[in-house]
Amino acid sequence: MPDLLAVPILFAVGFLAWGLFALIRAPVPAILGPLIVIGGLRIAQVPVPAAPELLDPLVQVLLGVFIGSKVTPETVHDIRNLFRPALVVSIWALALVFVYGPVLSAVTWLDPVTAVLSSSVGGLPEMMVLSVETGADVAVVVLMKIVRALVIITAFPFIFQWYVSRHGRSAIGESAAAETGSHHDRTGDTDVAADDDASWSRSERLNLDRFVRGAREVFVSLATRPHELVLTGLLAAAGAFVLATLGVPAGLMVGAMLGVSIASAYGLPVRRFPPRLFNLLLVALGIMVSQHFTPETGEMLAAGAVIGPLVLSTVVVFVTGLLSAWVIHRFAGWDLPLCLLAGAPGGFTIMTSLAVYYGYDPFRVSMVHLARLLSIKTVVPLVFTFLM
Repeated sequence: MPDLLAVPILFAVGFLAWGLFALIRAPVPAILGPLIVIGGLRIAQVPVPAAPELLDPLVQVLLGVFIGSKVTPETVHDIRNLFRPALVVSIWALALVFVYGPVLSAVTWLDPVTAVLSSSVGGLPEMMVLSVETGADVAVVVLMKIVRALVIITAFPFIFQWYVSRHGRSAIGESAAAETGSHHDRTGDTDVAADDDASWSRSERLNLDRFVRGAREVFVSLATRPHELVLTGLLAAAGAFVLATLGVPAGLMVGAMLGVSIASAYGLPVRRFPPRLFNLLLVALGIMVSQHFTPETGEMLAAGAVIGPLVLSTVVVFVTGLLSAWVIHRFAGWDLPLCLLAGAPGGFTIMTSLAVYYGYDPFRVSMVHLARLLSIKTVVPLVFTFLM
């Protein structure tokens, strides 16, 4: 099916899924709705079109722009406080590979190499290459990592829902304001504080009048001061190109974020991402992640052999991830929900998006996840190269 026809079909299904999950009050319905519905259709072999190849890089760059435009001089000054959280998460990620991996092999039928590579919480392309080169079971490695990540991505918002119901929505708003700050945009527009981001994203009712007002706000935002829009686009494109060329994990998003954030921190007139578009970005993200669901995924799960290792691995990764978040909370003094977002093994792009959605500092979250991915990407291949 042509890409031009695939886009409206996928987004139509994605919007319907978003509305359905909003009606049942699911957390983050704009992500979970498209992810579960479209992913389920793929497993059931319903002919859903594949997402165009441009969707993934476009979502990464736009998310990088959104995060980068929120950076202030205070944010840059706070970078030194990232060392401890990044160190904790990196040690945890490597311990899962080299400590838990052999244990997983000892208590299940997985061979040692497959168990070690399956225990990694980052760098799927690198783990696939190592699986081929070391003779590991590639299908098991891919299935374990993908399904485990999808389970965690789906479960994590419910943890936040529980936190909100227990502590009240003001707890998130107050901590978000304390973490990221509220300021006035240099170009004259009122900047959207972190608690404002949470407020517009938590109301998901399908209201035609609200939709029209939102569309008008987006159009006005994009149509005014075009030079800022061009500058922001050039900075994001340049940063994304450089870091993606260098092979940095999630380089498109990180590069766009750094390009825009540096300009924003130095007072250049960068364009803020219209907040009303963020839920649209979440729908696109859900569609993008649903690509990992395939009929083969359902067949391997139905066979049952991988269920035991998968359940054990998911529980261990999830529990140790919560423990690493608690360690960050104790040693870095960050708010606990922010630590959960920074330490969760649910994927770089997803966790950073959830940080924006819930009103927490996405820059800190993205930098800690980048440290985790870099440690996995560099250390694990080097160790296997030495052993081979």
